Amino acid sequence: MFNESKSVDFTMPGLIQKLSRFFSDFEIVIVDDGSTDDSAEKVGEWTRRDSRVRLVRLPWNRCFGGALRAGFQQARKEYVIYTDFDLPVDLECLPRVIQAFADADVLTGFSDEISKHENLRTKLVSKTYNFLVRTFFGIRYRDINFGFKAVRRSVLQQFALRSNSPFVDAELFVLALRSGARIKEIQVPFSERKQGCSQIRRLDVIGATFLDMIKLSFFLRFGARSSLSTTVVEPSAKSPSDPF
Repeated sequence: MFNESKSVDFTMPGLIQKLSRFFSDFEIVIVDDGSTDDSAEKVGEWTRRDSRVRLVRLPWNRCFGGALRAGFQQARKEYVIYTDFDLPVDLECLPRVIQAFADADVLTGFSDEISKHENLRTKLVSKTYNFLVRTFFGIRYRDINFGFKAVRRSVLQQFALRSNSPFVDAELFVLALRSGARIKEIQVPFSERKQGCSQIRRLDVIGATFLDMIKLSFFLRFGARSSLSTTVVEPSAKSPSDPF
């Protein structure tokens, strides 16, 4: 989370209530990405009420990828599910998500219910981004940067993510494939943000995303020897992707 003070009182009660209803053993790791408001203080109150809630405070803003890596490092359970702090996905789907691990190691959400294209600029950026990801890395999914993913912790321990930008999602796919992991898409209920505002469409974030893409492409070509695995569950149908 980054400056999500308005979302805390909406997110935390529903998150704990639904997880408690579905699972007897779970943890909630909230990564505060150097917020300048009182987000961390508000979440801190929840950590004192419930030992299953843990707060990771980063001293400065490390952007989406840096915050995600910090959360991964703190994860203790085998199934790691991550999403945006404002909870864009209805958590009623969690039992179905866990069941989907029966034939997968990495799960990526998608939704056909709501279009994420706000205007021509975001649509153009999305199409360009997905074209480059497919060209450089040969991976095709409905929504590469969809804000809901799940991965086995044992898979995460097999490689090191480097991206600080939202490109970290695509990097996860690429490196997971290299480790022989099975990737599967799963449809989940998506809703638009109700509290706060997204930071992901800023021009500096978009620029950093494309730079991280170039860095990974360079690393795979000149810094790594093993080739991509072909073990992947392909999408059943093709549709436009929107990482932003």
